Amino acid sequence: MKKQPPTRRSGKPKSWLTTALLAAAAMAYLFFIFLPGQISIGELRAQVQERHQQILQAQSLTRTVALAKERLAATQAVGQAWRADAPRHSGLISHFASITQQAEAAGVAIDRFDPLPAAELNLISMQSVTLQFHAPFAAAFDLLTRLEGLPGTLWVRDLRLHAANVNDNTLRGELTLTIFVDRTDYAN
Repeated sequence: MKKQPPTRRSGKPKSWLTTALLAAAAMAYLFFIFLPGQISIGELRAQVQERHQQILQAQSLTRTVALAKERLAATQAVGQAWRADAPRHSGLISHFASITQQAEAAGVAIDRFDPLPAAELNLISMQSVTLQFHAPFAAAFDLLTRLEGLPGTLWVRDLRLHAANVNDNTLRGELTLTIFVDRTDYAN
């Protein structure tokens, strides 16, 4: 009996060759298509996230700018209203006269009226005035109320009241006012 040599099947490739080819194709797909695609998707996600943050920041800046514009407009309106009422250097004497008229109308007798040197700032100056007076308390209170009603801005820096004696209704007082004067005519 003769042994026959093993016959090869010509139609079917060996299984390890198929496995190797499939593994090589999977590795090629993994390294040349899948991983570069994942990297590019990650880069696109980072760009989308960055642009989303920029949009959110721009929206918050838009609100901040709008609020700043509103505050600027309100500040400018206050400044324009103040300039319309504020005394000028040329009208400061008439403002002093209106202070003395208000004192007379309130029933306050002015003993001394001393304008102090003005503090010059960029667009305004602060003109201080010291008044020494005598009057009953009600008249002194009325004077302060009338001074607050004058056009422009003035501060009562100091007010000292004292009675000569306990039984006296007349008070002696010293009042220091600061008048804010518009000096835009001189600043330009």
